[in-house]
Amino acid sequence: MRERRGRRPRRRWLLALGLPVVLVVGYVVWAFLPAPPQSPVAGHGPVTTSDEPWVVAIDGGGAPPPGGPPEKTCVGTLVAPRAVVTAAHCIGREPAEISVVIGRTDLRSGDGRSIAAVDTWIAPGWPGDAQGLLGGLFGPVHSPPDVGVLLLETAVPGPSLPMATLDRAWPAPASKGRVTGWRVSPHDEPVLWQTPTITLDDARCTAAAADAFSRMPPVVWHGYRYDTDAYLCAGEGPSAFVVRPTDSGAPLVVDGHLVGVANWRPGADRDAPQFYGRVGVHAEHITRLVESAGTHGTFTR
Repeated sequence: MRERRGRRPRRRWLLALGLPVVLVVGYVVWAFLPAPPQSPVAGHGPVTTSDEPWVVAIDGGGAPPPGGPPEKTCVGTLVAPRAVVTAAHCIGREPAEISVVIGRTDLRSGDGRSIAAVDTWIAPGWPGDAQGLLGGLFGPVHSPPDVGVLLLETAVPGPSLPMATLDRAWPAPASKGRVTGWRVSPHDEPVLWQTPTITLDDARCTAAAADAFSRMPPVVWHGYRYDTDAYLCAGEGPSAFVVRPTDSGAPLVVDGHLVGVANWRPGADRDAPQFYGRVGVHAEHITRLVESAGTHGTFTR
């Protein structure tokens, strides 16, 4: 009997140490293994870089994540000939280690070209790695703005996508939008696909974030406190879809303007909304930065 009682504390310690490991492994499996086929919805289908010339693949340096397409760690959007807007968490390296791939509909091909980044900007308040992967295990953490910009070495000829200005930063609930990325296809192929979605009101986004945290502590950088200045959310139920991690930064377009970049979604619930960094609140500052760089310079801060 004494021997059995002596083993119980050790079992509790094993459980305490093992739970974070299980949560992290579960997240990695959900994040990086190929996505299960998604149910088709009207307007969900393949596009080309001729259709969406402003959508670019970002090579963030290092090896591609397991299960992700080659030469791609994120997605970005050309908002000016030298400027790509993406998620802040996609900019974790020095500019010299980052490049973008232009004009490659199928990432398995050699089409298009690669252009190096020479400068970056990240929205103030983004903590980078300081918050930590396991920060969410200990309670709701700050949800900072997850928007950033890459400045390219050379200008990209052709059209760019206008950013939503401050008056367009908060699209009306139920506004029709579209999201484009390389892991949106039903069978998770590394080809450019587009899917429709609808924006949700802030009350619903706040509730979705809170509900997700109540069910499982987040193993993410963002935390689950919905900040209406930092985020908007879209897609729920039939209009929901899974934005895979290497499609972070994928553009949410409403009325022909970039209103958001894909950031995070609450857990693995396929019907939950997707959360996007709100671009319009930073558009004026981004425009000034890009203008300061001119055709060959870097950002003037």
